[in-house]
Amino acid sequence: MTTRDRYRAYADRIEGVSPSYAAWARSLDDELVALLDSVPEQRRQPELVFAVARRLGADPRDPDALRALGREARLALAARLPSATVQANDPRRAAPVVPLFAALAARSSQPLGLVDAGAAAGLCSIPDRVTLDLTLVEHGSQRVRMHTATPDGPVLHLVAEARGAVPAPAARPTAVAARVALDPNPIDLAEPGAFDRLVEAVPPEATDRTALMRAAASAAIAVPPVRLRGTLPGDLDRALDHLPDGCEPVVLTTGTLVYVPGADRQRVVDRLAERGAHWIALERTGILDGVAATLPADVDRDDPDAFATVSLDGVAVAVCDPFGTRMRWLRDL
Repeated sequence: MTTRDRYRAYADRIEGVSPSYAAWARSLDDELVALLDSVPEQRRQPELVFAVARRLGADPRDPDALRALGREARLALAARLPSATVQANDPRRAAPVVPLFAALAARSSQPLGLVDAGAAAGLCSIPDRVTLDLTLVEHGSQRVRMHTATPDGPVLHLVAEARGAVPAPAARPTAVAARVALDPNPIDLAEPGAFDRLVEAVPPEATDRTALMRAAASAAIAVPPVRLRGTLPGDLDRALDHLPDGCEPVVLTTGTLVYVPGADRQRVVDRLAERGAHWIALERTGILDGVAATLPADVDRDDPDAFATVSLDGVAVAVCDPFGTRMRWLRDL
């Protein structure tokens, strides 16, 4: 897929949420495409490019601002992109993975020890602090409470649509004994201005998303992780080694592996198996051959509601839209 095609596809996905970002994605001219093609592929993500553009003063309310920036501040944009990171951390992506944590917790005699790889500020590192309701669209939009957060502090309430082989509700709250946040640039939400840095990559129209991020931030601050600066696969062992004895190790990746060079993605999977750690993932459908091979034949990878695959220990259990708000469950947990 060419850069221009990639941005057109992004525009189609995002238009209902953010007309301004859709307009930016469709505004690429030949000069801007050439600039993006000059940086590593994992640095061409639209959210990353748009966040950097906003840092450089481009106003997303102006549909021509991105193209103008590419002409007028080309050198600054080209200099920033190779080292820039996007730290938006969408907490809605926790919804499809909370039932997986609950299932592991129910089967284990030990509390879970969580490593969130690519954690940013850890807004998805709080499965124990999420109260999750699923709207069952194949059953008259009946709403079922799938997980109730522990009541001792701020919690995040998520609601999502679900169909297919929806798992049973959790019998008890998930217990997380320890959590480690691994990220190239981990964010401490207690620092002044940290939350403002998070929302700089959020489309300006997405005020509800910003409010949800604020609620997730409050819940995450209540259970601060050990923060490690590092990347996959090289720092995976170091992160796992920070978990204390007496817990069940679980590594979480939510939209992380797209930023890991292709050959290293399989090294992550192999090392997880060698360490005996569970792996819960919400990653772009097809990004890992082994996970993709476990998808049913009727999953259409071009379907926006199958943009991401939710997997447990390398086996696909659900597909969902990019934000985890609409999911189809494929098999029992």
